[in-house]
Amino acid sequence: MAVTEHRNLKSAIIIVTTGFIVGNCAICTLGWLKHGSSCYKFASDKMTWENGSTYCQDLGGMLLVIESEEENDFITGKLRNLNMIRAWLGCSDKDSEGTWMCYADEGITRMQYENWADEKPNNFRGQDCGVIEKNKDGKWKDRGCNILRSTICEKSSRVSTMSCYSLDSDGRFYP
Repeated sequence: MAVTEHRNLKSAIIIVTTGFIVGNCAICTLGWLKHGSSCYKFASDKMTWENGSTYCQDLGGMLLVIESEEENDFITGKLRNLNMIRAWLGCSDKDSEGTWMCYADEGITRMQYENWADEKPNNFRGQDCGVIEKNKDGKWKDRGCNILRSTICEKSSRVSTMSCYSLDSDGRFYP
């Protein structure tokens, strides 16, 4: 067993030093958290939906747009870890009631993935902006856009020009 591990490490060192493994990795700007193909910034200050959107754009991103159950679960877990109760989604029906549009890097698109709480959205008192809530197992609600909420920004991770490797628990390098 020790001989095998030694050989694996020796092989990895040879491969790395000779440069036979070539690969690129996606990275995020300092202060952003990478998950999947996106980078996330969890703002410490609460802000309105519009101010949150501007804040994210100033950082080169957009308000969070959740596109899958897996991403929804990831964000819900982070909300719990960071003790954030709810956060804005980059989706609203401000332009046309009942037609939820999302504002992402790709432009404005109709909402594809949905995770609404029961009887939501309901437009109660003109609620036009979406939020994700940690206490509702990541379910979404429509809320008034001028209320102060936590803000999560999202942007695509960029591909680094350098090769990136990770050392697995078995002592092997993986690109």
